[in-house]
Amino acid sequence: MSVVSPMVAKRVGSDAPGTRQLLMLHGIYGRGRNWLAVARTLVERRPDWCCWLADMRHHGDAHPGPECGTLDALAGDITTWGTPLGVVPDAVLGHSFGGKVALAYAAREARRPLQTWVIDSTPEAKPPSGSAWDMLGIVRRLPQQFRSRQEAIAGIETGGFSTEVAQWMSTNLVHEADAFRWKLDFDVMEQLLHEFFRTSLWPVLDPGAPGHDIHVLKATQSSVISAEAVARMERLQGAAADGRARVHVHHREGGHWIHAESPGVVVDLLAEWLPR
Repeated sequence: MSVVSPMVAKRVGSDAPGTRQLLMLHGIYGRGRNWLAVARTLVERRPDWCCWLADMRHHGDAHPGPECGTLDALAGDITTWGTPLGVVPDAVLGHSFGGKVALAYAAREARRPLQTWVIDSTPEAKPPSGSAWDMLGIVRRLPQQFRSRQEAIAGIETGGFSTEVAQWMSTNLVHEADAFRWKLDFDVMEQLLHEFFRTSLWPVLDPGAPGHDIHVLKATQSSVISAEAVARMERLQGAAADGRARVHVHHREGGHWIHAESPGVVVDLLAEWLPR
């Protein structure tokens, strides 16, 4: 009996034989289409690659799955999604929460070459903090339903988030009967965030696996990656050797949602460093 993956994904770019495949994983509260602008531009510049935009379990159009799921379980969803389609990603990219899922997938794929992109996320374990954690508190203080999408946006803005972020978050609202309600299950989101913060995936970088190439994009205006973690990764970058993963740290001007604020920055990096 075949296993159906909770994850779903849509391809952007060529399906010609020999085209390399990059799987893109969104952050918490997100969905695959958050990466559509980057994917479209990237495949124009690198037509030898296509992109798969994933909705991970509990997000977007994905199926909830049998349980909330650990990072390893979400990484396993990639395999159960790809196997029936014959898709084995040559590279995996993840932003924020998705960055740690990408690292968990790399841990599962230690026996084959793989490039992993970690976009403003961290391998370290640490206490819950940051914008995603703050957002959870804000939406839980708001009503469970709204008369309009703008009412929800205004509530999130009052909590201290920008209009752009509030509008993005409002894409998780669905209109039912005469009210807007959240499609997301925030109890599940909290469990996923706790899993993110308590899980250390340093062994994926140190020592990592032979044939693995790991790229970490550090947004200069974000505190998601601690100074200590940056320093450790930069030491690894200068100490790559046979039998270890290669680690690269890229510092770029921008905030946590750098792919939305400055998509060209991310495209330039990918176009330069994706294997040819």
